Amino acid sequence: MLILSIILLLLISFAGGTGTITLDSLLITQVQDTSAPKENSNAYIVTSMISRQGFFVDAGSSNDISHQLISIYQQQVQSTSKPPQFVFITHGHPDHIGSIALIQQLYPSTPIYLISQQAIKEAIQWIDLYCRNNIYSTAQCAVDYTKVLRTLTSPRTQLIFDHPSVRLNTISNVIKGESSYAGLLSLTTSSNNYFLFTGDSITIRSHMFISNFFDTEKLPSSDDALCAWAGSMQESVCTVKLGGRKPIILPGHGTISTDSSYAKDVVMNITWLRLVRRLTFNSCNATFIWAEMVRQYPDFAEASIGAKGALNTHVPADANSVNCNCVNGLPTICPVYHEPPSCLHLDRSDSQTTLACDMQ
Repeated sequence: MLILSIILLLLISFAGGTGTITLDSLLITQVQDTSAPKENSNAYIVTSMISRQGFFVDAGSSNDISHQLISIYQQQVQSTSKPPQFVFITHGHPDHIGSIALIQQLYPSTPIYLISQQAIKEAIQWIDLYCRNNIYSTAQCAVDYTKVLRTLTSPRTQLIFDHPSVRLNTISNVIKGESSYAGLLSLTTSSNNYFLFTGDSITIRSHMFISNFFDTEKLPSSDDALCAWAGSMQESVCTVKLGGRKPIILPGHGTISTDSSYAKDVVMNITWLRLVRRLTFNSCNATFIWAEMVRQYPDFAEASIGAKGALNTHVPADANSVNCNCVNGLPTICPVYHEPPSCLHLDRSDSQTTLACDMQ
């Protein structure tokens, strides 16, 4: 696995906020805003060096990212008029859909897919919120997203990519955790290289938010979603190992990863979930919870994000659910400690998870 990691590093070239993998006649380029690398999202361009066709995975956070995406894509396909074959949006968070307006303007024939109608609903709710608060531009808010965003019902017939011996597949991740409704995209080549675009379902040395705010527009009363989310992450570690695959993980935030480091990153994600559950069951103070997460795990998030109120809509289950009786953010620490409910995926050890993969 060390040899694979070294080979991967040799195959990735970086310039500014981009990195490109060249493998199996494919170019896979990660475009990243470097101003806050733990928080700003990744977008990806996949092109065939044989057919000079390509597609996008996610659409970045801003028009600046969209201009980078389109410029790199046009260079790689050697055309300013050839449209991407499709855009796959992993989930509806605004930092992953910001470039849709410009892509749609330049390439109106390119279909833009999300994994489900629920994912589209979530995306539109975020867009409406950003437009009401003047975060998105006039051009971004002028698009009728109800017509532009399409539900992915048949990946085999809708996700068309002209490249020999490449197989695309999607993994539906309908959990109310990091994103209420998310999809992962996999790409397998004839030489068994396996690329997995994870969106925010698994983050690599990067942030983790917990959100199902738009389902009820209030904090959830249960943290069952976190248990399911941890299980889906553990399942993904098993999946990437199947059939002797040579996996490369392309996350929605953070750096590109091979499967050896990916498994460690999943463990870290689950460690974050385990701690945030304990904190939110035992404190009414979101500022304290955020500061404690960043203190114990500096890679959990950019410290400045806490000041923006992010945790107020991203706490999985507040202390009221165990009768701590929160009032105006107090008490900071509940008088009686409450252990969160048991969860197989969060309570079992890493060695037990490894055994479960081996048995599978």
